Parts: sequence; C-alpha cells; structure tokens
Amino acid sequence: MIDLYRGNPLWLNTVCAAIQDLFSGNISEFLSYNSLVLGDLEYLLHKYFQRLSDSEKQVMSWLANQIKAVEISKKPALLELSPSEFLKAVESLRRRLLIEKVQKGDRTLFQLQPAIAEYVKSHIL
Repeated sequence: MIDLYRGNPLWLNTVCAAIQDLFSGNISEFLSYNSLVLGDLEYLLHKYFQRLSDSEKQVMSWLANQIKAVEISKKPALLELSPSEFLKAVESLRRRLLIEKVQKGDRTLFQLQPAIAEYVKSHIL
C-alpha cells in the first residue's frame, strides 16, 4: 500500500479508514480490486485538479495514458502546447508533487503516481 499511495500519510490514513469500514480491515481483499479504490481521496484529488491550468491538465492526461515512465526531452506532438508551455507545466506539476521523477541509469523519466493516474483516467479523460 505504501508503494501504491507513495507513502503519502493523508492518503494512507484515508485508504486505511476505507479498508476498515468496507473490508473489515482485510487489506488483501482491498488489494484484490483491479484498480485502486480512491474513496475519499477523489474529493482531495478533485480539489487539486480544480486549481490546475489547462496546460497542466493536458500534461496530466497525457501522462495518465502512458504505460510506463516517459522522457520529456521532446514535447509530445499530440499536445497542443508550445515546448515552453509544456516544460512550464511539467515543472509546476513537479513542484506540486503530482509528477514523479524516475532515474533509469543516465535517463530521467517522469510518471504519475498510481492513485493520481487512476483519478485522471476515471475523471478527466
């Protein structure tokens, strides 16, 4: 669960309360779901997303559709943003801790946290 919710104490407390309430504390039953159960986290994530700019939302949607972490050295052609807007959005999302940076050897990749990706896929796309 720490990996799924990236150790975020608020998220873990919220999910633990849901596990206790819905699954009588049975973590394996909770984890047997094919997707993350966000529960009350949806409200918190919704508040985050209301404050994002359109360019940040575009980047989040694009990242949610990626199967694995991606490089950002070139702006994806499908995004209707200038390279400068793209990098500003990525930088802003990193500062807000909505995008994770992953080091793979000498490459720097970016991805969404699983809970955030799940929210974006079910509510934004």
